[in-house]
Amino acid sequence: MKERSTKITIYDIARVLNLSASTVSRALQNNKLINQETRDKVRQTATEMGYVPNWIASSLRRNRSNIIGLIVPRTSMYFQSTAISGIQHEAHRYGFSIVIGQSDDTLEMEKELVNTFFSLRVDGLLAVSSMFTTAFEHFTPFIKNNIPLVFYDRVPADFPGYTITGDDFKGGFLATEHLIRQGCKRIAHFSGNLTCNLYQQRLLGYKAALEKYSVPFDERFLYVHNLTSEAATTASRELLSKDEYPDGLFAANDTSAVAFIQEAKRQQVAVPGDIRVVGYSNDQSSRIITPALTTIEQSGYEMGEKAVDTIVKLINYGDTMKITKHFVFPVELIERESSQ
Repeated sequence: MKERSTKITIYDIARVLNLSASTVSRALQNNKLINQETRDKVRQTATEMGYVPNWIASSLRRNRSNIIGLIVPRTSMYFQSTAISGIQHEAHRYGFSIVIGQSDDTLEMEKELVNTFFSLRVDGLLAVSSMFTTAFEHFTPFIKNNIPLVFYDRVPADFPGYTITGDDFKGGFLATEHLIRQGCKRIAHFSGNLTCNLYQQRLLGYKAALEKYSVPFDERFLYVHNLTSEAATTASRELLSKDEYPDGLFAANDTSAVAFIQEAKRQQVAVPGDIRVVGYSNDQSSRIITPALTTIEQSGYEMGEKAVDTIVKLINYGDTMKITKHFVFPVELIERESSQ
């Protein structure tokens, strides 16, 4: 078994350069009290010797890690990937690093990640709750220790802290209203799990639009599933097998809307000729599917930037600044061929 190599310390660098350990430490922190030539020499020597900073020890000394934890359901989700881009960009601008944990949309993994990030002494935690998170007790270590915690996109029910969400009720309303204005009278809805705030609100918006325009709500046309391509394909087959299938579909994400369009093609059902379709998220698939998908834009990148801006202010200033506690992003209908 190969022996583990001995770690290089600032004392080793100091010995090589004939400097004090405190001078080396300040130089590595780019302290302006150390002249530029010495700082450059110390950094170069540290690199050559393979020095790796002990950020845990450093954070204990400074009581600050300059690291923000981030919990997301899956990094592969289009909305989350765009939000992460905004988070990384804004965090770098503020001088913070981001450590990402993926919950795989399970409550068990989410709990593990919360404990891990608390143990790592991150300065704050950004989180998107899993599809099945209905309470926030497992985030108690952060709340009790006054470590900033901000939820964005998906938020546990009754969370009293800082949240950043899209206007999902308005999104559901706009999507359904658009279908009604296009002449649809029998509008189906593919919803995600209703333990999740997003899908609760999108469903309420859908129902509100139906009520406003006196279009009856038909329970047979409501499908609640996990919004994967596979689940949506199964729901699509059942929907299209009905004696009278709907003339409109509002899907709570683009993945399930695209799956429906593909299944409709296989069954020679014309979109938008026989049934008009609206999705949600404006992800890449909405642009490349034929016909191109009408969808709801929810500004993932900007939401990520806003999440970092909020948590950095809480880290640096606590509640002494005026920070919007529950920030809601506007949404926008992007009209394309699938609903025309």
